[in-house]
Amino acid sequence: MKLYKKLMNILAAIEKFILIVATLLILILTVGNVFSRYVIHRSWSFTEEIVIAVFVLISLVAAALSAREGGLVSLSLVTDMLPKKAEKPLIIFITIVSIFFSVILFRYGIVKVMTQIANGKRTFVLNIPEWIFWIYVPIGAFCMILHFLEYCLDVCLKKEDSKW
Repeated sequence: MKLYKKLMNILAAIEKFILIVATLLILILTVGNVFSRYVIHRSWSFTEEIVIAVFVLISLVAAALSAREGGLVSLSLVTDMLPKKAEKPLIIFITIVSIFFSVILFRYGIVKVMTQIANGKRTFVLNIPEWIFWIYVPIGAFCMILHFLEYCLDVCLKKEDSKW
């Protein structure tokens, strides 16, 4: 179990690094485009494609990190009103439903990527393969699956007032 936790900590560190870099990229592109539009009077047409793709990446990676802390799994409004004995079964049920959704998202992402590779679809402005942007969906879904499992194991295996 300790090896699993170390691997999940490494994955979380990588995800946090990705979020930092992606946020900085969006900031630089957006500010640069505004500057270019109002000062130089030329718009950077490519920024829209990149910013939208990076927002998808940020959304999925942030959702995975939130799942790691139980942010997507436990709705405290409901769980706080339940008896302590009902917490673990509810977390297990919610985790199963969340993993089911993430598996569907993963499968849809893989099918979309494979279709775009087969069709050779490219972006309009940058003319790069669209599958590069869509690969974020199955990667994010896979990370969510891992973090849902991690949170469920944390809740189910913890002893009272201690972490494993």
